[in-house]
Amino acid sequence: DDDDDDDDDDDDDDDEGGYGGTTHSGVIEGLLMMLTSSDPTEKAKAAAALCNICSETDENRELVVRKGGLPSLIDMLVNPSPEVPFMQSAAAACICNLAANVNSKEYIADSGALKVLVDVLSSDNQAAGAQAAGALWSLCVDNDNNKQRVADAGAIIPLIALLNSPDTFAQSQSAGALSECSIRNDTNKRLISEHGAIVPLVKMLNSPDLSVQRLASCALCNVCANHEGNKKQARLVGALPVLVRLISVSQVPEVLSPVAGAICNLSMKCAENKAEFVQLGAVPILHQLVSSPIPSLHGNALAALEQLEDS
Repeated sequence: DDDDDDDDDDDDDDDEGGYGGTTHSGVIEGLLMMLTSSDPTEKAKAAAALCNICSETDENRELVVRKGGLPSLIDMLVNPSPEVPFMQSAAAACICNLAANVNSKEYIADSGALKVLVDVLSSDNQAAGAQAAGALWSLCVDNDNNKQRVADAGAIIPLIALLNSPDTFAQSQSAGALSECSIRNDTNKRLISEHGAIVPLVKMLNSPDLSVQRLASCALCNVCANHEGNKKQARLVGALPVLVRLISVSQVPEVLSPVAGAICNLSMKCAENKAEFVQLGAVPILHQLVSSPIPSLHGNALAALEQLEDS
């Protein structure tokens, strides 16, 4: 294979809530009525309940969109109640789960939600900003058009700012969104690196939080795929020894797989990176990981080895 691949494995799997069943439409219609209540607490509670109901089933997600729930959720993002601090977070998290339905992504993007979510990203409400990052991530999964629209709406700079948040959830959601935005989009890859994302992403590899480690690895893997300048920048800011350290100490396949993917993509068609990874001792570690029974880890370790051992 002459070309490095964007790592598309790590789609947004951070849906809020854990409800797994299909709900009677009457329940959803009742909650949609509550969204239009004059009581801000009732509205926010209804958004949180709909978020939970829409966490796993497309049937529920489609019903909420079809029955007109989106305008009320957007209004809660634009006009949050100061008495209900979780209102914006609940509305953004609900939109995140609605956007997990592939049939609704374009509709949600067309609804005016994009600009509003970007405004929330940049607001003082960091909890809501993290949920807004998750919603933008969800809108971009399996939708190349939305990847460009999210960038055009001005999301890249505030997403990068969130990488520096002290909150690990905000870090992971913004890394996930940036990672997804960069898949098959060279313009976004350039914007993401030009605005300084690579340094905080490398720093996040040292986080004690496994989700932060995983999503920072995915982002580096995707932002550097097929991009000579970003591969060089990653090397110059010290990403390579941090990746090799992580792949040598982590025992978590969900982290090891994207780290191996990042090593593969950073090495491909880049002799300087390849030489540094070899010098850092990546090859024997990858040989051990190739024996993993987990397909993604086995495949990424094998692909990285093929790059490093290809003379």
